[in-house]
Amino acid sequence: MEQVNLSSVIEQAITRFNRNRIGEKPPVFVTLSPVLPQVPWKGSALKQFLQCFLYESLLTSDASAAIEIALRRRTLLKDLTAFVGIQPTYWVQVRISGRGLRVAEQVIEDHFNEVGYRCEEWVGMDGSDARLGIFGTIDAPNLKMVFCLESTRHRLKCDLLLPVNDVAPVPYLVESAPRQQAQRH
Repeated sequence: MEQVNLSSVIEQAITRFNRNRIGEKPPVFVTLSPVLPQVPWKGSALKQFLQCFLYESLLTSDASAAIEIALRRRTLLKDLTAFVGIQPTYWVQVRISGRGLRVAEQVIEDHFNEVGYRCEEWVGMDGSDARLGIFGTIDAPNLKMVFCLESTRHRLKCDLLLPVNDVAPVPYLVESAPRQQAQRH
C-alpha cells in the first residue's frame, strides 16, 4: 500500500495549473481537513487520477468564476456503502465545485481509464441533477473509487469519494494487551 498525501497532491495540481495557464486564472479557494492523515491506496492510481483531474479542471475552467476545492473525512455513508457493496472504515471526500467548471462524464472516464480503472456504471435518478459513477479495477474487485457529478443552478460539484479501511492497531491497546496477560500468570 502506498500512503497518499492528498493535501500535497492538491497543492501540486494548483501549482502546476498556476504555472501553465495562459491568461486570466480563476480564484481558487481550498479547504483542507486538519486531521486527515495520509490515505493508504494500492498503487499510484489515486494520486495520478486526482492530480490529472484537478489540473485539467482548473486549466479549462472559466476565468471569471471561482473554484472551490475541499478535502474532508466523512463518516460511514450507509446508503453508498450498501450500494457499492464495500465496507470501509470511513470515506474521504475531495470536492471541486464552481460555476465555471467544464467537466463531462466522458472526461472523467478517460482519466480513470488512464490509471487502470474502468467504469462499472453511471447511475442517476429521474428528476435528480446528480449522477454517480463507480470505478474499479479488474484485478482488485473491492478497490473502488466513486465519483459524483451534480449540477444545480449552473454550479457543478464533482465529488471523488474514496473508501478507506483503517486497519492500523491503536498503539495504546497493543501495548496494554501483553501487560494484562503477564499480570494474570
